[in-house]
Amino acid sequence: MPDEHLKRPPLTPGYWGGWLAVSILWLVGKVPQGLGLALSAALARVLPRLMKRRYTIAQRNLERCFPDIEEAERQAILDDCFQSLARGLFEIAWSWSASDKAILKMGDVEGLEHLLAAREQGRGVLMISAHISCLEIGARILGCRFHEMKGMYRPLKSPVLEWYQTRARSAYSQGMISKRDMRSAIRYIRQEGVLWYAPDQDFGPNQSEFVPFFGIQTATLLASHRMPRMTKCPVVPMFPSYNAETRRYSVKILPALTDFPSSDPLRDLSRVNEVMEAHVRQNPGQYWWIHRRFKSRPEGEAPFYD
Repeated sequence: MPDEHLKRPPLTPGYWGGWLAVSILWLVGKVPQGLGLALSAALARVLPRLMKRRYTIAQRNLERCFPDIEEAERQAILDDCFQSLARGLFEIAWSWSASDKAILKMGDVEGLEHLLAAREQGRGVLMISAHISCLEIGARILGCRFHEMKGMYRPLKSPVLEWYQTRARSAYSQGMISKRDMRSAIRYIRQEGVLWYAPDQDFGPNQSEFVPFFGIQTATLLASHRMPRMTKCPVVPMFPSYNAETRRYSVKILPALTDFPSSDPLRDLSRVNEVMEAHVRQNPGQYWWIHRRFKSRPEGEAPFYD
């Protein structure tokens, strides 16, 4: 990542809003986990009113992805989704300002040997995940055990928040690569780097192919097929989750996908979606259902969201 992304923005009035947000994040990151979880439970009760549009989007997603379950069960998943989102605000703050010692008390990594085995092939590794509410703290927990990786991300509009985010993440990784900078991503993998990537977003049909996700034809980014084809790298799934009973996080790393990639992008993208769906079904309330994951539709199909 260019050095200018790590330069601290000025303290002039035009940046005060960003500095206020960073100060709050830093302070929240010092809140003990028990207190943070209690506060997040209170926040979860008001979030649906503060995020009415996103609440409606999540309702629609759950109706279509879980058509065979009772409405009460879908509502429970929806409630859990917003509880996870509220908790995620604290998880981000902890990830960016808590000490390694504090972070390691919150969770564990399972299956790190699969990532290490993939690296032993002498190539880079594409580590895929999904947009799960505890993804940030999962990356931080993994970063305490394995630092030699970069992540693909969407830069923030606020220069101060972008600086703070990049600075924090660079403390437990080798840095970040913008989702718009695919050349740097390819180069990093070819240099035997481990690149974390979450391809479950809808960037339109021009960058995607339609393959099933929860039985719905879903615009799925071609990058998770193209990057392994171009670099010959193994693809390793990684998913974090939160256990409400133990109040601990688990980062689960799975074995590298076998016979991947193939020459068929539809086959590869379907496999990636299958792996993601299997994890989401285990912890459905922890997925970011507030995303308009199905906004792009195959030609001639009616809009997904009214």
